[in-house]
Amino acid sequence: MIVCSCLCITDGDIERALREILSQPDAPLLTPGVVYRHLEKRMVCCGCSTLAVSTIYEKFAKLVDLGFPLFASATFATDDAQGGSRCDGRNSGQIVAIPGKVIVPGGN
Repeated sequence: MIVCSCLCITDGDIERALREILSQPDAPLLTPGVVYRHLEKRMVCCGCSTLAVSTIYEKFAKLVDLGFPLFASATFATDDAQGGSRCDGRNSGQIVAIPGKVIVPGGN
């Protein structure tokens, strides 16, 4: 299926990119920007953004269901001068949701 007609990106291209991205030990959290940069593309009109996001998460869920080994990581930045508050305004103990998993930063 064509996801982006401007750049000729298919759902197969997205799945292949996800497999390559998630195979890296220091894999970033998945966003459309991460996937498009991996494909060496840049959104043109952004008309595909809704379909691209849903395709990314559908393909990610499919890979999880198939048991694809995931190495996704996240960096939780804190500012010690402000008593451990995060740079994005959330508390450092706030739960972060990732499709298929719930991660509590600093938790077990």
